[in-house]
Amino acid sequence: MVEPLLCGIVLGLVPITIFGLFLSAYNQYRRQGGTFGG
Repeated sequence: MVEPLLCGIVLGLVPITIFGLFLSAYNQYRRQGGTFGG
């Protein structure tokens, strides 16, 4: 039996963590002057 609070915390943290990883990768590509050209 999963506690609702724990389930809510996990469901809230996972997308934020994934978004943070993508943001970090995007910033690295931008600094290196990658294919984004930004």
